[in-house]
Amino acid sequence: MTAQIHPERLRRRLKTLGAIGRDPSGGITRPFGSAADGEARRWFFAEAADAGLTVTVDAAGNQWAVWPGTAGEKTIAAGSHLDTVPQGGMYDGAAGVILALEAIETLKEAGYRPHHPLAVVAFTGEEPNPFGLSTLGSRLLTGKLKAAALKNVTDPAGRTLAEALREVGGDLDSADHLTPDFLAAFIEPHVEQSGRLDQAGLPLGLVDVITGIHRDRIVFQGEQNHAGTTRPEDRRDALMAFGEAVTAFEALLGDGVIGTIGQAAIFPNAINIVPSRVEYVAEMRSVDENRLAERVQEHRERLTRLALRRGVTVHVTNVLNQAPRALHPDIHRLLVDRLVYRQIPVTTLSSLAGHDATHLADVVPTGMLFIRSLGGKSHCPEESSRLEDLALGAQVLADALLVLDREIRRLSHAQTL
Repeated sequence: MTAQIHPERLRRRLKTLGAIGRDPSGGITRPFGSAADGEARRWFFAEAADAGLTVTVDAAGNQWAVWPGTAGEKTIAAGSHLDTVPQGGMYDGAAGVILALEAIETLKEAGYRPHHPLAVVAFTGEEPNPFGLSTLGSRLLTGKLKAAALKNVTDPAGRTLAEALREVGGDLDSADHLTPDFLAAFIEPHVEQSGRLDQAGLPLGLVDVITGIHRDRIVFQGEQNHAGTTRPEDRRDALMAFGEAVTAFEALLGDGVIGTIGQAAIFPNAINIVPSRVEYVAEMRSVDENRLAERVQEHRERLTRLALRRGVTVHVTNVLNQAPRALHPDIHRLLVDRLVYRQIPVTTLSSLAGHDATHLADVVPTGMLFIRSLGGKSHCPEESSRLEDLALGAQVLADALLVLDREIRRLSHAQTL
C-alpha cells in the first residue's frame, strides 16, 4: 500500500498553529488555561474533523481525534501536546500532534482500513503553567494525579484548575474515573530539543529511556532590615544565602546529572532593603536514578549547612519526583525496522526532556520518535526543524501505525519490562 505524506499540508498546519499565541518578541506563549491555548484547541479539532476523524475531550481536557477501527479492538494512539512554555517555539509538542494527524490522515486517504481505532491525542498542560503543574493531562489519564489533591489548586489570579478544565471541556470531578485501559500502544513523535541528531547529520532518532526529573521548591527566610545601617555581621540576608546556594548547586552537576535554577523571587525586592526571603525552584535531571537521588540528597544537606552558617532558615518542598522511564523494547524494535525500511540510519538516544510518554509508558507499550532540532534550540523563539525531516518523521510514524495495527497482539505488556 502506498501512503505518501503531504509536506505542504504539514507546512500549512505548522504555520497556522505557530501564529496562535505569537508574542511581540517572536516567540509563542500558549500555556494551558490561556486564551491562546483555547484557540489552539479549537483549531486542532477543526483540522481533525475536516480530516474525517471523530473528536472528543476526556475529563482531563485531553483531546482525542479518532479514526474508528473495524474489529472493536483497543486504540493505537500517537500525539503530544499543543501548549508551550513562555516565549517558546512552534515545534515543541505541536509538531508531534501535527505529525500524528498527518500520518493517520495519510493512511486514511490511501484507503487503508484499520482493525484498531487509530487516534491523535493532544494532552493537556504538558508544560509548566500558571497552575504549577506539568504533564497534567497524561498524569490524570494514568492515575498519577488525583482530583482530591487538585481541588484547591489555583493560578495567580485565583482561577481554579477545575474552572480551567471545565472551560476546555474537561471535568475534574470525573477525572479519577479516567483509565488508559482502552489503549493498546502509544507513540510520541517529538522534536529532539538538543543538538545530537543535528551534529550527527541525522534526520530522525529513537528513544530508549526518558530522563528522571527532581524539582524542589526552596525558601530561604532571613530578616528584612535597612541596607545602609545594618552591619555585615548583623545581617541575615536571604539573597546572599541564595547566591551561595546557586554556586553549591552548580558544583553538584556533571557526570550525567543536569541542573537548572530557572525561577526565583526576591522579597521585598527593594534596592535599599536587606532581602528577607528568596523563593526558587532547583531542578536536577538524569537517566541514572541512583545518581540523581544521591545528588538530590547532597544538595539538600548542603542547603542545611549553608543556612545554619548564614543565620537564615531554609525550607525545601518537593514539587516533582519523576523517575527515569525505559520505553517498550518491542515498540522500539518496530520503529528500528521502519527506519531501516526507509533507509534511514538508526540511532538511539536518551531523552533529557520530560514528556507525556513517561507516564503512558508505565501502563501502555510506548515508544518515541525524535525529529532533528536545528542547532539544538528549544524552549525559545529560535526553535526550528526542517520540513523534510518532519515529513520523513510523519512517514515513519504512518508506517509504524500500520504495522502496529496488524501486529499489536504479539507485543508484551509494558509492565513486563
